[in-house]
Parts: sequence; C-alpha cells; structure tokens
Amino acid sequence: MNVNDFLTGDCLEKMGEIPDDSIDCIVTSPPYNKKGLSRQQKTSNQIWQKYKIDYSSYDDNMPESEYKSWMINIINEMVRVIKPNGSIFFNHKPRRHKNRTHLPTEFIDKTDAKIYQVIIWNRKNSPNIRNDILVPCVEYVYWLTKGKPKVYRNQVDPQYKTEVWNITPQRQRNHPAPFPPQLVENCINLATAEGDLVLDPFMGSGTVAMAANKLNRNWIGIEIDAKYIELCKERMK
Repeated sequence: MNVNDFLTGDCLEKMGEIPDDSIDCIVTSPPYNKKGLSRQQKTSNQIWQKYKIDYSSYDDNMPESEYKSWMINIINEMVRVIKPNGSIFFNHKPRRHKNRTHLPTEFIDKTDAKIYQVIIWNRKNSPNIRNDILVPCVEYVYWLTKGKPKVYRNQVDPQYKTEVWNITPQRQRNHPAPFPPQLVENCINLATAEGDLVLDPFMGSGTVAMAANKLNRNWIGIEIDAKYIELCKERMK
C-alpha cells in the first residue's frame, strides 16, 4: 500500500486492496444522487443551471435503492479499513423529494458504523429558490467509528469546538462540489496526530490530500476520474 499517492479506479475495488485496521482517519463526501432520487434531469432554469452538480464521468443518477446499497457497502468497507480507534468523517446532506426530506441516516443506520457525533456544517447560503420551505443551508458531517476513537480536540481552532461549524463553501471551479479546506483540516486535526494516515475514497479535486500534506499527515486518495487525478496533481504542485 503506497502512501501519499492517488489511486485511479472504483472506490470499492481500490479500498478492497487496503488492509484491515490500517487507516487512522477517513474524510470524504460521496455524490448525493440528487438526480437519481428525483428521477429528473431538467436544468432549464438558468438560476439553477450554474449550481448543477455534473461530474466528469459520473452522472449522479442511480436508482435510489441501488444508491443506498452502494452507500452501505462503501461505509462498511470504510469501517473495515479504519483502525479500532479510527474515525470516519462522512459528509452528506438532507435531500428532498415529493414533499419529504430524506436523511443520510436512512442508509447509515444499516451499516456497521456507529454514529459517534453529528457535526452540522452551516454553509450560510444556498442556491435554493423555492418559497415553500425554509432555506436549506446546512449539511451534515457524520463522525462514524467502530470503537472509541482517539480524539485531539485541543488541536482544533476554538471556534470549531462545537457541533456547528460555520464555513463558507468553496466556489465551483474545476470540480462541481469541492470541500472547503477548513472543514477538512478540522476533521484531520480532531482525529489524527502527525504521521497518521488519512484516506479519501472520493478524492475529487484533492482537498483532503492537500490538507493532510499541510498538516504533516500521510494520505491516500481514490478517484475514478483520471481528469480529477491530474487536477489533484497540479494542485499538489
């Protein structure tokens, strides 16, 4: 297992190559399957069009039952590879369909993971333009474990020592849903020491690798899209 390197391929297949109990911390955010949940792909509204989540080689449009099964398998594989005192920070959001909110706990509760704590990421804004609901401006970071995790709370900036993190999201440039670096750094500082190993199975534009590098942690990034791997390498330079 090479550290400080990107693995190109399917995240389940590549995680299958990682030994049991070998990762200190996972920080990741999967595709949300918003198209698959609604079964709609209309983007004619010009306001919405600039916020459309379009990945380079993934269409975010699975049948919802398949998506949930996929998420269950991925979370179980993440639980397998983390150490007994390791942590998983799994970023997801409430999704709406047919006047109902669908929470990630619908599938998380069916996995081997324990929800250690739920962190609320207050994005402070939203592209939502509906007037029949309150403005949805939060996402959740589920802190998942398989045992009691090691915790380094004193390494976290005092303003992020509560369950609510006020962090403005990254602007969309080369990737449709980039992680804000501050959020990633909070997670890494909270659950690791220098030299520990951090994994992101959905590496995207490489923010987790860059944050781990900055904080003197080792890292592994998995990404199915070779275009994003090249983007990661350019950013790392």
